[in-house]
Amino acid sequence: MALPDWWDDLYGPDEERPAPDDTTVERRSWLTVRDIPEPEPQPGIHVTITPTAPPTKTSGPRKARIRWWVLRRGTAAAVGYYVTGLGPLVQSLLDTAGLGAIGFAAFLWLGAWRLATWALRLVPRDAIQEVHDGADWAAHIPSATILLALALHTPGVPQ
Repeated sequence: MALPDWWDDLYGPDEERPAPDDTTVERRSWLTVRDIPEPEPQPGIHVTITPTAPPTKTSGPRKARIRWWVLRRGTAAAVGYYVTGLGPLVQSLLDTAGLGAIGFAAFLWLGAWRLATWALRLVPRDAIQEVHDGADWAAHIPSATILLALALHTPGVPQ
């Protein structure tokens, strides 16, 4: 006697199927594990694929570049704002600009960025990477300071 199929267990009509005898048919659970016999080896090439552990997810090069950029520009902004005194100067310019402070800051930032890229052309191409990184950091102090001053700009609040 064949064992009932799972589809019949769920949707089969009860009147068509006789009630199973407890002595002749075992009730199957929803999950059965069967021993599948190994096939007989055949002549030829046999390939066995063994899955490996998936590679661990590390922060990719994009995240590392973003982190490095934020670190360089953040320290340049802090030096420009607190050490060189450029921050309070930009802050006072933004206060006098009034409602146009954001556009004025964007204009200042664009000019400072353009000057920094022009100044970086003066660094020799055959210089080592640390020289290029240091020159890039120093040249972008004004533009990073302008962005920090804009971020800290709150009009109408006494300082």
